[in-house]
Amino acid sequence: MILRRSFILKASEGRTAPDFSIKSLAGSGGRMDLVCRCIIAALLSPDGVDRGCRITVVLEGPPNPPLSVEFDGAGMDRAPEGEVEAAEMLVAAMTGRAPRGVSATREGFESAVRRHSREGFSLYYLHEGGEDFAKAEFAKRAAFVLGDQKGIDPQGERCLESMGAKKISLGPHPYLASHCITIVRGMVP
Repeated sequence: MILRRSFILKASEGRTAPDFSIKSLAGSGGRMDLVCRCIIAALLSPDGVDRGCRITVVLEGPPNPPLSVEFDGAGMDRAPEGEVEAAEMLVAAMTGRAPRGVSATREGFESAVRRHSREGFSLYYLHEGGEDFAKAEFAKRAAFVLGDQKGIDPQGERCLESMGAKKISLGPHPYLASHCITIVRGMVP
């Protein structure tokens, strides 16, 4: 299957070491609960794992940023069905025991965006001030970039602008990152 859709999540507080509590993802720092929900939203489908999709999570929190963990549906045996399972996959990747289809590298946000562009993905930045999603046309290979609860910082926005990323809006109000991913998956084949 050809990889048609990718997501890049810039997790500005995401922990870059497996020192967060899997049982308390929201309370142990770094909003790892948000990260895990985004992984699930990107990959879980009624048929199991969405083999035509991947998500790259760029973790920028302490103690040693950046760390990118990529979940490639084409290579995965199964998608995580809950936050704890997604967190277990993150921890396994961080400790060098990544499950099939999951990898961890010291890739930063700009590098991840540039790599997607080199791989032939058209870049779309999900932003409230962008073009109406319902009226936009998307390339066959689309990478959707979004931030966590803090959004994307000015340096990240300059990177996206320099790469020609098109701003696309799901509406005038901010939504949870995982909900944005679910909406995009439902509207972009």
